[in-house]
Amino acid sequence: MLLFLVYQGGFYLLLAVFLLMVLGLYEFRNIIKKSHCQALSFPLWISALLFPLIYLLKYNYIIPLLFFYLIFCYFSYLRNYPQYSPLDLSFTLLGVIYVTCGFFHLILLRQMTDGFWLIIYLFIIVWSTDTGAYFIGTFFGKHQLAPAISPKKTWEGFLGGLFTGIIAAYLFSISVPSLSLVEGRILLYIAPLVSIAGQMGDLFESTLKRFAQIKDSSQIIPGHGGILDRFDSTLLAAPLTYYLFNILERLL
Repeated sequence: MLLFLVYQGGFYLLLAVFLLMVLGLYEFRNIIKKSHCQALSFPLWISALLFPLIYLLKYNYIIPLLFFYLIFCYFSYLRNYPQYSPLDLSFTLLGVIYVTCGFFHLILLRQMTDGFWLIIYLFIIVWSTDTGAYFIGTFFGKHQLAPAISPKKTWEGFLGGLFTGIIAAYLFSISVPSLSLVEGRILLYIAPLVSIAGQMGDLFESTLKRFAQIKDSSQIIPGHGGILDRFDSTLLAAPLTYYLFNILERLL
């Protein structure tokens, strides 16, 4: 279903990403609440409307809109102080950067030339990295990667995921006929960083859950956890893919 919406693009993808934003922000808010902190609810929900508005305005006035949104967050914090602490404001802005901005980069990727294939590339790298890290870590893992965050993750799994991510990028770059030679080279060049970013995104979400002392971000997807559990890698890998591809496209 998601791949069909990515293929359709436009309003359908915008609506799907908006829904993911809302659900992701809901889970993030609950994680913070279970951490005995609180996010500023109204500014957090407004952020889900901010980026679709930027899209509808064709990316005009991005800086002013973000500036006034930031001022709005400060005003909401000051108006409700001491109900909210500076830490609560910080968590609110973290939710905007992590969840809202992360998902919005799927829209930005889709609007690029060959945007559909770029998102498919992103998903393939993330999924192949996760799969490779899981199986290689399960069978060969001995050295813990980040025991304080996720005791089961190992350096062997990390390197295995990186290897499978690069192999998947190579196979993808030579399999899609619409990609130019330069675009194929760029996708191969950035694959290691995208793979690492995906694994970092996984670890980052794990720190949030450990902070809140919960196993899953929610139970919205039976047997698989929540939206953030499914898209934790994508939320960091999508912005990195977008910016690295644009930079290298201009340089090569």
